[in-house]
Amino acid sequence: MEKDKEMELVPYEVIKQKLADRYEAQGFSKGLCRNDFSILMRIGVHPQLATVDDLQRMVLTGKALSTKGYIASRIRSIFKSLKKLGIIENDPSIDLPKVKQSRGVPHPITTGEANMLIKEARYPMRDWFILGCYAGLRAMEVANLRGVDLEKYEDGYMLRIAGKGGTDLSVPVAQIVADTILKYKTNGRLFKVTPNRLTKKTSAEMKRLGIPKKTFHSCRHYFATMMLQKSGGDLLAVRDLMRHSSVETTQVYTQLMTGRTRSLVDLI
Repeated sequence: MEKDKEMELVPYEVIKQKLADRYEAQGFSKGLCRNDFSILMRIGVHPQLATVDDLQRMVLTGKALSTKGYIASRIRSIFKSLKKLGIIENDPSIDLPKVKQSRGVPHPITTGEANMLIKEARYPMRDWFILGCYAGLRAMEVANLRGVDLEKYEDGYMLRIAGKGGTDLSVPVAQIVADTILKYKTNGRLFKVTPNRLTKKTSAEMKRLGIPKKTFHSCRHYFATMMLQKSGGDLLAVRDLMRHSSVETTQVYTQLMTGRTRSLVDLI
């Protein structure tokens, strides 16, 4: 313990600035940096002194299983960055136990509901619904979307997405998605809205249009089931489009393909 007392701790102000510079260089939003630094502060122990027990206690502050999983993934990403920056010598997050992922059945909107949302929803929510239904974007990803993230190639458009758990991937997107982004004519952020605000506003809009028991995330579920059906059940392709870490996550959507399975048994 004498060694810990003698250790020169990097000031939090320095850590905050170094993380901000790294996140900006990686193309991540300032909002993600603020969120991660908040998590770092809430651990209650300086990162140079933190142990896996300290990090585990932070994970346990989450009530829902999904929240615990999110906190754990952000802690791993934060401490990986701190190690790369030379702020910590050892990374205690490596020994952080993995959080079991919930495998509940998704609740997508129907095709009729999707058509209603992209035709009758008010702006800018109509554009948000297009991005959710036809690109599978999460609320956080829509809120942080920038015009510069869309790139034109010979065979169509690719969208770079800073997603869940610090992922940064590019996926092909449909023309309707590209047109929605291009009409804003900016390289910066398209929408001045937080993820929580976006979720609340879209939920209220869905309720107004007669879809009271579903959320914006149901649009992402719709995109997954639609792609799975149109691809003939190509789990690997849909996994890549959804940016899932494993095909097991994508496989949950096969439970919803009742139309396909019904048509098969009717052939007997």
